[in-house]
Amino acid sequence: MKLPALCSDVPISFDSTNVKLSGESGDEVVVALQGATVHSYVHQGAERFFVSSKSDLNGPAAIRGGIPICWPIFGPPDKDDARFNKMKQHGFARTSKWTYVASESGDRVVKVPVAADASGLNMAMDSSGAPRFASENVVKAVFSLESTPETLAVYDYPFKLTYTVILSASDLMITLVVSALSAPLAFQALFHSYLRLPASILPPAVTAESLTGLSFVDKVQGGARGLEEREEVTVDGPKGEVDRVYFGAPDVLALNWEGGRAEVSKRNLADVVLWNPGPEKGATIGDMEEGGADRYVCLEPGQVGTLVELKAGEKWIGSVRFEFE
Repeated sequence: MKLPALCSDVPISFDSTNVKLSGESGDEVVVALQGATVHSYVHQGAERFFVSSKSDLNGPAAIRGGIPICWPIFGPPDKDDARFNKMKQHGFARTSKWTYVASESGDRVVKVPVAADASGLNMAMDSSGAPRFASENVVKAVFSLESTPETLAVYDYPFKLTYTVILSASDLMITLVVSALSAPLAFQALFHSYLRLPASILPPAVTAESLTGLSFVDKVQGGARGLEEREEVTVDGPKGEVDRVYFGAPDVLALNWEGGRAEVSKRNLADVVLWNPGPEKGATIGDMEEGGADRYVCLEPGQVGTLVELKAGEKWIGSVRFEFE
């Protein structure tokens, strides 16, 4: 496999399976070429994503954990829609081998004013009199996936996907660019993020915020629709299972547990899925490690309620930022 040239001062290493980004703070993120799946993010010394020990990082199945990319559909295909009915659940992006395209390291401006003195009450100004903002070092890697005869056999539309993973000292950011080439393109997109819980925390002790007032589909209840009335949504349900799609969700979402918090900020992704299979159903998942369902909650930003529809030559961009306390 041909890999991109890499400058010696860029803190990225790679092999035929993974690309590893290392930040100045000691944080690390590892992305598998299988599905371009982020399967490890070590932040402040702690692993932040769950991956089943029974999952094969080389495929051919999707990786069970991390951040699989569901594209061009989420869930099972609509058998009555000829555009999608030849595909398997969640599409093929998460099971395809992606190409590692490029990497770089540099500074990113963050909107935190620089203090002019020790009091922190006065802002430093640049030569034009505008406030100066802080910057932080970031490391990023870019991956791509393009249509092939195999994808065209199940999804007859030429496309190009560009996926960028950006690591900084404060957060992890992922961005997906979908390009329609010579024909219109219709799709769903979702980032199926498995957020790891501390060893002492079980899913029923976790609550999700910012879902109040949203309409949802409850897959545990056979697709029943409802309106969320709770201020804090507990990750619990019949036999511990939760599987809801919330529509029109705010762009800043979070999971909270005693002593910790995971904040998920999304852009150009209208919806979010809250999922945990519970211990009983989790035990029936073939590539799930024993007791694995107790170790994560999935909070999954996506565009699933309505299709994204592009004309030939158009692009769509969706992004997610993960921050942990």
